[in-house]
Amino acid sequence: MFPETASPTTTFVIAVLIATAAQMLASRFRFPPILLWLLAGMALGPFGLHAMHVETIEAALHTLIELGLAIILFEGGLSLNLKELRANGWVVGRMVIFGPLLTILIGATVANMMTGIDWPLALLFGALVSVGGPTVILPIIRQMRLGRKISHVLTAEAMLIDVVGAILAIVFLQLALTPDIPNLIVAQEILLKIVVGFFIGLAGGRLLAMLLSSEWSRDVEIRTILTLSSVWGVFLLSDSISSQAGLLAVLMMGATLQRMEVHDIQRLKHFKGSLSMLLISVLFVLLAAHMDLGVMVDYLYPGLLIFAILVFYARPLAILLSTFGSHLSFNESLYLAGMAPRGVVAAGITSLFALILKENGNPQSDMLVALVYIIIISSVLGYSLFARPLKKLLSIDGGDERSVLIVGGGQIGAELGRALGEDREVRFLDLNSEVVTSLQRSGYNAICGNALDPLFWEIIHAEEIGAVIVMTGSSDHNLLIARLASENFHTPEIYVALQEDGAEKHSNLIHQLQARRLFAKPYNFTYWNDQAYRKRLLFESRFIEEDSRLIGEKMCDVRIPHGVQPIAIVREGKTLIPHDNLKFAAGDEIKVLMRPDRMQEGQPLILPPASKLQEEPKDA
Repeated sequence: MFPETASPTTTFVIAVLIATAAQMLASRFRFPPILLWLLAGMALGPFGLHAMHVETIEAALHTLIELGLAIILFEGGLSLNLKELRANGWVVGRMVIFGPLLTILIGATVANMMTGIDWPLALLFGALVSVGGPTVILPIIRQMRLGRKISHVLTAEAMLIDVVGAILAIVFLQLALTPDIPNLIVAQEILLKIVVGFFIGLAGGRLLAMLLSSEWSRDVEIRTILTLSSVWGVFLLSDSISSQAGLLAVLMMGATLQRMEVHDIQRLKHFKGSLSMLLISVLFVLLAAHMDLGVMVDYLYPGLLIFAILVFYARPLAILLSTFGSHLSFNESLYLAGMAPRGVVAAGITSLFALILKENGNPQSDMLVALVYIIIISSVLGYSLFARPLKKLLSIDGGDERSVLIVGGGQIGAELGRALGEDREVRFLDLNSEVVTSLQRSGYNAICGNALDPLFWEIIHAEEIGAVIVMTGSSDHNLLIARLASENFHTPEIYVALQEDGAEKHSNLIHQLQARRLFAKPYNFTYWNDQAYRKRLLFESRFIEEDSRLIGEKMCDVRIPHGVQPIAIVREGKTLIPHDNLKFAAGDEIKVLMRPDRMQEGQPLILPPASKLQEEPKDA
């Protein structure tokens, strides 16, 4: 069928197009793309419609997988966050120890009993399915808006367990390849791989850091090309000394580089993440198309049974041992027990190792691939479907509702953050490096970057934020940022500063985003920031008395003089963000910035609606 597609070039291009379309669909419907890649590949491969002739590219498949895995594992090492490991104490450490150990022991035993797979391959199977899935778990964390403790634990585990699982898989592959060689020689081979991978990766990471910090690599294009070529060079060098040592070397290289003081390393991470996603998606489509669906069907029942045992026995037991005596609640521990999806690294390493086993004449390589892929597909589908119901069932809290991210506020944003920071955690994302540096010196979490770039939202962990305040000088710009916060990070509360006529002009979009107009009045960014820099503003506060005419009035209806800028309302000890629909109550403290030369002594800072002018004056 489709004979015109029977060429390597056509097959590869079709795989790229399918992978891209699947990625777009997954992003649109908020679903892990790995499942779509696999299903599309299977449907269009030789065992489906045969629209993709993967046999034409089979000779290059080994090379593609190796080079792709090198980038994927390097990016995993580059994303490894040791701070999160330290912050979460022994919980993540024990999860990374007990998780793979129990998965290997239980998974290998059940696989051997149910399928008759040889013990060396059974142990390799256990190591492969112990590898986590950051590309699956991170979108789930973002969409579910889990609490900070549990999201940090899941993220740190996913990053670290990839490293541990990859190393264990390399060890057990060596055992599977050399079952008849004396144990001492096997141990020497494994030790050689670890030593070669560790030291070449360490040296390669340090050398790359030096090159990226030199005058020779100031251009962004040169930096990315240099990094890519260095990763492949280190992989080739290590593999030429000891086969499979290259995988460990690139992991170590990435982990070393992320600890070095490298300029603009976040941009580099972003590029590597995009490149990894492209390589992953194309490889998955090709590998799925190459898969023998007959073998998958033959081992579907034992594969599903193994998956059930791992989910309902191995994972809960590992979490019980890991969280005993920790700061996590019982429900949080249960949620951790119900979240362990496998992903791209497990599938990629499995496919590479299966090719190596097949080249060495192992007859059970197809069985190994079938079992691992059944586990991956089941875990992606199962965890994606049940993550939200499980969160509701266990009443797991979302992101910190009292945390605030202030975007693009400049000096006024800094003043607003200080006012709100009395009982909230406040973070800042701004292009004004002077303001950001000042805030960092004051102990705030502040990032200098473009708020329209999702990279900087990820750096500041926007998925943990309960409210976003967007207050740049452009209404259009603010609403674009608000859309990013809503669609990508599902922020519950969004406040947008709008210029004159901004509310009318953008009313439909504001309603769609369920955003609120900040300050309940048009906001002139240039004017207020200029006044702040000229140090012409003073802090003032007023209390609303029991008989004030402001009680029960919305902020959008009251009159706020030109020289007055409300920045916070304090009610019963909690700071509230001023917006159109906030109603004043007796006892409220209204905090404002004001131009003292524009106000007369004793003049009210907030006036009631004009309709109440005839009543006895009692204003804030």
